[in-house]
Amino acid sequence: MTKLLFLKNNYFYIIIFFLSFLFLNNSFANTVTLKSAGALAFDNKNTLFVGDQKSGLVHAFELDKEILNDQSDYVLGRAQTFEGRTISYDLTKDIGELLKVPSSEIIINDIVVHKPTKQIFLSVHNSKGPEAEGFIIKLDNGNFKLVDLSFAKHTTQSIGTVSENFKLEFGQNLNSFAITDIDYYEGELFVAGISNEEFSSKLRRFSYPFNNNYSVSSTEIWHAVHAQFETRAPIITQTITEINGEATLIAVYACTPIVTIPLSEIKDGALVRGKTVGELGFGNTPIDIINYTNLWDGSNNFLITNTNRSATQIPFNALMNAEEMPNGEGVKPLFAVGGVEQYPIPLTGVLHLDTIDETYAITVRQSSVDTGVLELHSIPMPMFFDRSDHIVEMNWPDGPDPFGYNSAPELNF
Repeated sequence: MTKLLFLKNNYFYIIIFFLSFLFLNNSFANTVTLKSAGALAFDNKNTLFVGDQKSGLVHAFELDKEILNDQSDYVLGRAQTFEGRTISYDLTKDIGELLKVPSSEIIINDIVVHKPTKQIFLSVHNSKGPEAEGFIIKLDNGNFKLVDLSFAKHTTQSIGTVSENFKLEFGQNLNSFAITDIDYYEGELFVAGISNEEFSSKLRRFSYPFNNNYSVSSTEIWHAVHAQFETRAPIITQTITEINGEATLIAVYACTPIVTIPLSEIKDGALVRGKTVGELGFGNTPIDIINYTNLWDGSNNFLITNTNRSATQIPFNALMNAEEMPNGEGVKPLFAVGGVEQYPIPLTGVLHLDTIDETYAITVRQSSVDTGVLELHSIPMPMFFDRSDHIVEMNWPDGPDPFGYNSAPELNF
């Protein structure tokens, strides 16, 4: 009897010790289920922000060295000869195999690069139906891997609920636009999206680390195509920069005004009237905006990708000096590109885009061979041009070779 009691007591302490060891070493996984995985952003360090529009949450995951791996040795192409690299020739197929679902069910929602390691992350859904779940996929030297978020330090910030039952004119769920983009700037998150309210276009501003210190502003902008002030359609993509010494949000709205909003105006309860400085053209939706430096001439530029047009380049100096577009009573609709100086860049078929470094960008794009197939492809900057995508005089063996392609050693990937 005494022996049995001794064993029982020892087993009890052994179990307590084992459970304590697991807890202290963070070996108990915190179950993280993303109802959706949309907009992505990094802070200046290792925190990945994920917009979960169905849950009405912004997730913050502090990624460690188990997840972040240096990708500097991965060859992305040869910029001098305008050659990129196709990392995946059928992106939805590759991710579908990883998630064990048909490629036809995979939806790619966003792409972001962790600049210190050059590691690429994608947010995806594993279904096109209401039962879809969100996942984060990373690339390790060209190999797709599912990111296990269970052991990352995890916090959330609510943006408030958005009704799943409220639908737009053609059946789109309102909550799919609850979070359209996320940007981190100097210890704060700026989250664009819409709400159920009358002034539905929203800008939310949160401190990070999250501390319940936040503000929610409504936005109103002049839409040159419709020739009216509007408060409903959301910002689709945005970035933050300083214009004349003032931190400013550069926002591109649905259908497709380009708007500047000083951060100082984004206050709780405010109705912010953005300054409309440009129009990308009707019948189109913006996708991504990036800010980059042209290493050839040192100029700073913005690049906007679009659903139904070539990408648009806007010089920073042009934006800095842009005047507000004509607005108000008597101004007629503008059914054209207008306002701030713009240049078309040949990036049709690009769905998502981010910079890897000063030399390469990474794109999710339609295949030039089969537009129904998506590729993951690096592309040289600042021209955003890959010679293999085009048939030109230089393609012929005896053609002109101004960039030294024929004399360069063969690229081995």
